[in-house]
Amino acid sequence: MDRLLEFIANNWVLFVALAAVLAWIVMSEFTRMAHGVPALDTVTATRIYNKEDGLFVDLRGETEFRKGHLPAAVNVPQGNIESRPKRLDRHKKKPVIVYCLNGLTSGKAGKQLKNAGFEKVYQLKGGFRAWEDANLPIEAR
Repeated sequence: MDRLLEFIANNWVLFVALAAVLAWIVMSEFTRMAHGVPALDTVTATRIYNKEDGLFVDLRGETEFRKGHLPAAVNVPQGNIESRPKRLDRHKKKPVIVYCLNGLTSGKAGKQLKNAGFEKVYQLKGGFRAWEDANLPIEAR
């Protein structure tokens, strides 16, 4: 125990950084759970998209969307989710997978869709970056 305290005293900057990262991870998980929108990895999201006729909803801005997005995704920028396009309402019974750039803000939009009557709402864990990192197909307009 004395050696641990000595290590912390000698490396306090690293210890504070570790504590900050752990706190951020815990807060992120609590926020995700509070929204009540399950997070899917890229493999599960692909399966739901293909086998259950899922819909991807891109929450990023229009410029980012045009540069690249998930297959057949609908672009509804995060601030506009409440005034979403009418074409989105016809998908209320289908699985809807929302995603942002890195998966940190999609839970809030997912909760708004659930509150609007969408039955199966998920968020993509890791967002667009996770999809890119998995080398999955990306469309551009």
